[in-house]
Amino acid sequence: MNGEDRITAEGLLGRLSPGGPWSDIVCLGTIESTNGSAMEMAEGGAPHGTVVVADGQTGGRGRMGRRWHSPPGRNIHVSVILRPFLPVAQAPRLSLVAGVALADAVEAAGVPGSLKWPNDLYLGERKGAGILSEMASGAGRVRHVVVGVGINVNLVEDEIPGELRGKATSLRIRAGRTFPRAGILARFLDAFGIRYADFAAGGFPAVRDGWARRDFLAGRRILLRSGGREEWGVAGGVDAEGALLFRRDGEDSSVAVHSGEIAEYSTVTG
Repeated sequence: MNGEDRITAEGLLGRLSPGGPWSDIVCLGTIESTNGSAMEMAEGGAPHGTVVVADGQTGGRGRMGRRWHSPPGRNIHVSVILRPFLPVAQAPRLSLVAGVALADAVEAAGVPGSLKWPNDLYLGERKGAGILSEMASGAGRVRHVVVGVGINVNLVEDEIPGELRGKATSLRIRAGRTFPRAGILARFLDAFGIRYADFAAGGFPAVRDGWARRDFLAGRRILLRSGGREEWGVAGGVDAEGALLFRRDGEDSSVAVHSGEIAEYSTVTG
């Protein structure tokens, strides 16, 4: 690990607020994917609240099977194991809950962010972090969910792959200064512990305001890819279940979209 900005279990525990749900913290070097490691641990019986952190990733995964390589010592790669008492249909909302917590964390660090449905944090007009949730279930109930988060913290422009230049950013690029990774990670885990408790008690409506006030897409024209179709329309925020409200071009009312991808979006709201 990078000795100048190393994340250790002891150091992270010392930064976390008391009373949170995080039980075991596992810190690894450069691995293929924290989600992959966490899923294996979950299948092996790792408890609710286990946190898996890696210094670097060589095969990080995003939605739609996209790959994400991240150099060691620059960013945050973390996955948490949750064992919620939820119907399977409600589990995807945990990605949105994690997004709200992520926005809470970077805002507390002095870098306001916005949330792009369903799983991205934007800093300005560029992506600064992403979320990937994976689930195992049985008999209609969730056995466990692994929520993985990748945050570009101290990445510099030259380290961003060419195909992502102008599309990706980091806290350092946005703010013009470096950040201690353990500090950002602790802020996220503290915020996620609070938001998760709110969600467990009151469902997505209990955290919806945290998303709505940071909604990156609300009011923008978007190209929605869902169910094998692509359609242009206007994003109208998210509903009480975390679904995207989408008004197709030429229509007066919006529909709730529970799964999909934003292929394109306008740069100006309205």
